[in-house]
Amino acid sequence: MTTVRTIPGSKYRWNDHFLHYGDETIGSLLSEIPSGIPYSDEITELESGIFEWKRYIKIPQGEPVRIEQLMMGFQTSYPTAYAMIPAVTYNGNEWGKGLEPKGFQKEGKAWTFASHRAAVAGATYSEGTEWTVALFGQQSEIGFSCSLVPKETSAVHQLIWPLRETPATYASRDKYGDDYEEQWIAEPEKEYLLTAYLVIVPKTSQSQPSWSKMLGTAWKLNFHDQKAWHTPETIWGLGVRYAKESLWAEDGIFKGFSIGLKWNGEKWAQRKTSRYKIGWTGQNISLANSLLYDYLLNNNSSSLDKGIAALDTWARYARLDNGLIRCHFDYLLSCAPDAREIQDACHLGAAAMNFFEACELAERCGLTRPEYQEIALGICNFAVSCQTSEGRIGKAWSNQGASVDPEGTIGSSLIPPLIEAYRRTRDKKYLEAAEKGYTYYIQDLLNEGFTTAGALDTYCIDKESAIPLLKAGLALYETTHNDQYLQWAEHASWYLATWQWHHTVQYPERSALHALAYDTFGGTSVSTQHHHMDPYALDYVLEWLKLGEITGNSAWTERAKAAWVNGTIGVSDGTLEVLGKLRPAGSQDEGFYHTRWGVPYDVSEWLVAWPTAFRLETLRHMQDWSVWK
Repeated sequence: MTTVRTIPGSKYRWNDHFLHYGDETIGSLLSEIPSGIPYSDEITELESGIFEWKRYIKIPQGEPVRIEQLMMGFQTSYPTAYAMIPAVTYNGNEWGKGLEPKGFQKEGKAWTFASHRAAVAGATYSEGTEWTVALFGQQSEIGFSCSLVPKETSAVHQLIWPLRETPATYASRDKYGDDYEEQWIAEPEKEYLLTAYLVIVPKTSQSQPSWSKMLGTAWKLNFHDQKAWHTPETIWGLGVRYAKESLWAEDGIFKGFSIGLKWNGEKWAQRKTSRYKIGWTGQNISLANSLLYDYLLNNNSSSLDKGIAALDTWARYARLDNGLIRCHFDYLLSCAPDAREIQDACHLGAAAMNFFEACELAERCGLTRPEYQEIALGICNFAVSCQTSEGRIGKAWSNQGASVDPEGTIGSSLIPPLIEAYRRTRDKKYLEAAEKGYTYYIQDLLNEGFTTAGALDTYCIDKESAIPLLKAGLALYETTHNDQYLQWAEHASWYLATWQWHHTVQYPERSALHALAYDTFGGTSVSTQHHHMDPYALDYVLEWLKLGEITGNSAWTERAKAAWVNGTIGVSDGTLEVLGKLRPAGSQDEGFYHTRWGVPYDVSEWLVAWPTAFRLETLRHMQDWSVWK
């Protein structure tokens, strides 16, 4: 039995499981339930185009019943132009060189993913030329999965109970495990409720992609207030302590910060390979800036000494004559042949932005370091010199300045420093290059529905490559007052939101995530190749706050706060013990295995530098820390 309720005046109507809009058929419900299992369905239109589908199941008196498979789904009535499972697959993940799930089927069988592997519980999204459809579920005691199969004339969206992953489980970036299935033993006289949501939206070409309706709906359904592990003041103190006590390194001519700590069998120790990086995972210049800021806050002379020593080390030894700066200091220490060395846009963009800031901070500390701004401008000048006529800057170069990889959206990382260079010099060549570059790179997202090559240990679709599209879009809007840049920035923001968890996953007892009381809500995963969560959204929480202020959409503010709270989970106060190992003050894992990845529901035990750097960077760019309380 199915009961249907639509809102008064709705243009949507149901007819024998078919959904119509006026005279147009959008698609039809799909349903599979084992024979002999009593059930009833209720479909309620919550607002125009958003339907809540509840299925009630109650086993009569007798023995418990094992339910092998139950499905609730929807099949569109039009060809598919684009399809997505948020944080899992973007139009089939055909871009990239890894072993991430390719296509929507493997050897003729549909990929089926656990609901907690997706950023919206079990979400699938497809769009045609005129309509878009999203289907997702609500977390309950019975786990579930999803599958999406685009066909020539339709797309099949499915939610499947109990949870399973078939035909294989994507277990790490270079490994697949066997398929996996949980059991559902339905107890007699107990009522079970399964809930699905259908979101039907006309295809738009506006600033907000059509999938934003699905994300907005899931966010409102699952939003809950959270409390950060530590106050901002405590986060600041712990971060400075971690940088100075655990990450600080003096190694030959090098004075700066290690990339992070690994357990060596007896204690936490600085990693022995790929140790010293200017940006990305190492964040040497950002950490140095935070120590200068700490001196201004707390008059701590050791912070000033270490901060300036790190900045001077990179400025003195790493600069190249062509404007580039060497991003990996290890090459300078080992005398490795520079033919194996490349400088990439991700590191260079962070280096330029932070060296601009370092020049100002040093002056506020009573020191004169014009070379810091010269380094930043040198990087910007190099970016201008290698930009193509259509706007592409590129991803990576040799020490001699030859392009070794022109591909990937991550080339947009050099656009924010170009805008900053214009603000400081008023030289229009920087603004012209920034506008041309931004127009070029935003097309990756607008045309393809994804961005690429930001996570430097992979080569795939990811979230990190979209961060500069948000940052640069807002910066260009503030600089030029052109509304188009604000619209593009919000489009990039909605893409980033497809990587943010909209639900809380319950983890089994005796797992590391259960012991940490890890809340997935607000956190983000890495890429289509790395299916684990990390606190990288810390890098753009300020932009989400700003976007909320500019647009008046409070959801951006909520997303920023949720990302900040998630980014404080597991930050050690010096007494935290995880998996039997005491964590140094200020340290935090890079990876949280929110799904069946690595060791399921575990942590990476990689106490990397960048989360600390991003938290400190966020705080030093804010005058009022109360927003995080």
